[in-house]
Amino acid sequence: MSDEKALRHVVLFGFVATATVADVAEVVRRFAALRDLVPGIEAFEWGRNNSPEDLNHGLTHCFTLTFASTDARDAYLRDPEHVAFADWVGAFVEHVTVVDYWTAADPR
Repeated sequence: MSDEKALRHVVLFGFVATATVADVAEVVRRFAALRDLVPGIEAFEWGRNNSPEDLNHGLTHCFTLTFASTDARDAYLRDPEHVAFADWVGAFVEHVTVVDYWTAADPR
C-alpha cells in the first residue's frame, strides 16, 4: 500500500436546458485542454453520470483533476486560463458543485 497522497479537485456540472450536445462537447474539450495549459495538473478525467439511483440533483458531468499539493491547486484556481474557462462556461452551466479532498488509504 502506498503512502503517497494526491489532492483531488472534483467538479460536477449540471447544464442549462438550452445547452446543445455540441455545447457540452465544447465544455468538455475546453476543460480537458486546461491540463496542457495550466502547470500543476497531474491528471484529468471526466465522465457522464450513469447512476441508476437518481440522486445526482441535476448534475450530469463529473471532472476530476489531480494535484500534488495545495499550492498547485491554488495556482490553478488563480491561473488566467482557468479563470477564463470558468467565466466562459457559466453560459452553459446551471449547477456547479466542487469538492476537494486529499486521498486517503483504505481504512481496512
